[in-house]
Amino acid sequence: MKKLLLPVFLLLAATALVLYFLFADYNHANETVYFGGPILTMSDAQPRVEALYVKNGKILAAGTKAEVMQAKSRRATLTDLQGKTLMPGFFDAHGHLDLATALYGMTDISGFTHRTPEGVWNAVAQKVKATPKGEWIFCLGYDPILTKGLEPPSTAFLDSLAPDHPVALIAQTMHSYYANSKAFQAAGITAQTPDPSSSSYYGRDSSGQLTGLIVEQAAFEPFRAIMQEKLMDSFVENTQKVLAKNAQKGITSTVTMGLMTVNKNILMLYQDLSGEKVKPLHNLIRITGAFPERKPNLRHFVFLMERFSGYLPKPKNRGDDFFRIMGVKLWYDGSPYIGSMYMSRPYLASRYNLEAIHLPPGHRGEALIQPEQLEAAIRKYQSDGWQVAIHCQGDRAIAEALGAFGRVHQEAPLNDRRHRLEHLLMLPYDQIASMQEMGISPSFHINHILYYGDFLQSDILGPERTQQLLPVNQFAAKQIPFSLHADQPMYEADPLSLASTAVNRQSESGLAINPAEAVSVWEALKSITIYAAWQLKMEAKLGTLEKGKYADLVVLDKNPLETPAEAIATIKVLETIVAGNTVWKK
Repeated sequence: MKKLLLPVFLLLAATALVLYFLFADYNHANETVYFGGPILTMSDAQPRVEALYVKNGKILAAGTKAEVMQAKSRRATLTDLQGKTLMPGFFDAHGHLDLATALYGMTDISGFTHRTPEGVWNAVAQKVKATPKGEWIFCLGYDPILTKGLEPPSTAFLDSLAPDHPVALIAQTMHSYYANSKAFQAAGITAQTPDPSSSSYYGRDSSGQLTGLIVEQAAFEPFRAIMQEKLMDSFVENTQKVLAKNAQKGITSTVTMGLMTVNKNILMLYQDLSGEKVKPLHNLIRITGAFPERKPNLRHFVFLMERFSGYLPKPKNRGDDFFRIMGVKLWYDGSPYIGSMYMSRPYLASRYNLEAIHLPPGHRGEALIQPEQLEAAIRKYQSDGWQVAIHCQGDRAIAEALGAFGRVHQEAPLNDRRHRLEHLLMLPYDQIASMQEMGISPSFHINHILYYGDFLQSDILGPERTQQLLPVNQFAAKQIPFSLHADQPMYEADPLSLASTAVNRQSESGLAINPAEAVSVWEALKSITIYAAWQLKMEAKLGTLEKGKYADLVVLDKNPLETPAEAIATIKVLETIVAGNTVWKK
């Protein structure tokens, strides 16, 4: 009998060890009581409380200090804020984690770093000098607006800088690119290659030869595929770095708005990094070193590019409260700064428009896809239960997108679906009622004001149209949910900076842009907390500090409600907490 029991015991022990390993995960949060500083709940019903009790990642009590101390257990840790401010963690409502990861660590040629053309080309030259011949070079942030006097580089000019390397420059807007001859050759693009469409194309001179310019995503796709392949070795490491950088800005939830790098491995990685519970398969993969050690991380909500819609799971498998696939992102127009924004009136006949980006007189952009394609896509994904988000910058693009939504709305009401429009630079005032009627919410690219406000007025649109841009207060004044975003990696994900711009409505030079649409500090903070949660259908679990919700928190050195409006962007994040677990601390 003893001989029989020993093997059984060993088998059971081995099984227990295997199961322990397969389901092993990081330790989750303990109990904490916060007090001793302003606690902003972001709930209109009870905007401030004296104390907060957190247990097992959830808020169990929020109220007076006496009430919370009575509710806590003896095991709870007491955390005195010492005058610092506690509030809900921030949302990065529209970014591109995969693209930010791919571009992480690239040679910086942006106008934030280089204010002269000489600085830009010297940075490229230094990268060429340090790179073995034949290897690809990608540079990020080409910006002739912030870098005054920066002329579009020809293929010949880039060839002179890098005769032995394929080189691609990525514009700050992510909607245009430049490449040298070796890059075009490696990507399989010649003067005879047809343009993907009239709105996404390869620049050509009067003789039909490539100039080096690449406009919009479809034309850049062969280069993007090469870039992805070259950078996959560092993808896991750089994904962690980007998430950590976002955590430093107080972000607890990030939204990838149009995942561009899609395969099952990347979706599995994202699920492993952010998902609530570890999956046994992921722990097996971890043995190989392909997945990093599990630790508390930001929540991640994902919209796929439509061409990757085949990766949409069955609704029951879309994810959990920590990682979830939300729906599909479509692009209906492009960027104001390359001529691909779709407007009802033409671009200004400025030197920049006519000579730098070579727009023909009277150019007003065009749709990237046909209106009937857009309508069909909305109908399909809406009927399948997915949210739809549409990139729209120009007034004509916005009106046509809302028209497509409207036709679908007549067949089946959209109100409970929470579809979205993204960026909305030129949102017409007369279209706002239509959005509200259909329950379509806006996410505003507010950084247009801060970084490019002057240029929009002087070179792109003129004063009349510029002073009607981004009508955010039309929503804030009525407490209709909206969000703000930086479109990372176009700009750094920094929610407090976005809130500051929405409140102050000034460019870096101090030019006021449609100041009547400035919002209150309270509404600006709601746009990066509870309103952004509402857009993701997570308002019952995130976005405010109320009993029963997740303890996603941020600790700030100052109270935004008591900080001068012009100083909001200088507030420092001291700690970022997701479900009671610290993910970053200063």
